[in-house]
Amino acid sequence: MPTIAVAIITRNRKELLKECLASVFGGTLVPDEVRVYDNASDDGTIEMLKADFPQVKVIANKENFGLSFCHNLALSDFTTDAMLLLDDDNEVAPDMLEKLVKKLFSDPTLGIVLPLFYNAYDVPKTVCFCGGETSMWSGRNLLNDKNFSQDVKSYPTRRIPNATLIKKEAAEKTGLMDDRLFSTMADEDYCRRMEKQGYKAIFLLDAVTDHKQIVNKSDARRLGLTNPLQTYIFARNRAVLIKRYGSTIQFLVFFIFWQPLYHLYYLLNMLRYKAPASFVRAYLKGVWASLVFVFTGKLPPLTEILKAFSQPENK
Repeated sequence: MPTIAVAIITRNRKELLKECLASVFGGTLVPDEVRVYDNASDDGTIEMLKADFPQVKVIANKENFGLSFCHNLALSDFTTDAMLLLDDDNEVAPDMLEKLVKKLFSDPTLGIVLPLFYNAYDVPKTVCFCGGETSMWSGRNLLNDKNFSQDVKSYPTRRIPNATLIKKEAAEKTGLMDDRLFSTMADEDYCRRMEKQGYKAIFLLDAVTDHKQIVNKSDARRLGLTNPLQTYIFARNRAVLIKRYGSTIQFLVFFIFWQPLYHLYYLLNMLRYKAPASFVRAYLKGVWASLVFVFTGKLPPLTEILKAFSQPENK
């Protein structure tokens, strides 16, 4: 059996993290190593880990550096045959990890395998995510059908969030994630880079995890209107992704037609939710940063981005 590590990213969600870790250690395949990367929690997370999970290796950041930064810390210390990058709001099924590992190493072209995500708080549980990608024409989310038939065993994907089992050889050839993207679309950027190395990513539909996130479709959270940094990222990253991976024609269609519509939509929603002026300024900074990238190919380093904004929540 290949050696497996689990790397969990957390910030100020002590109880969710405890439930997540209990599900990992209670599985049919117990990982060889479990690490927790804490983004400056102040709710007693570190103390809980020391008391309840002394076998877990804890990496405590002094600041909230975001998901991609912590994923890169994990990928930089990749000593096992595969690593599961896991968010703290998952309660994994007992056989999830075992199924993912078997699938990942059954096909040399696979670099990443993910489980099916269920909404943990729905009764009965419903599928919340099973993969997809960003349209290179419009920037829209092209998501896989949640109402799949029983004969569908897996879905291809370029979105790889939340519970991602990565093969070491694929990670070594791909390199680290672009932490300047911080969170939104950083996963798809990484997956598309891995594709160029000859590896694909799939959702394995009979491996499952419960995602413990309360979703309110009218909530400003899904629009990134939770903190200025996330607003900046929403304004910037879509253009970065399409400029990098779309054709010239695709990018021009997006940039000339779709991008202005997105900006209008988000600015109107800021008025709707009465967003503070700091959010509007952050969004406009993101628009400017996207234009700078389009014409120069340059993004500011993570340290510069963090200095410009208040510290965000990890998701």
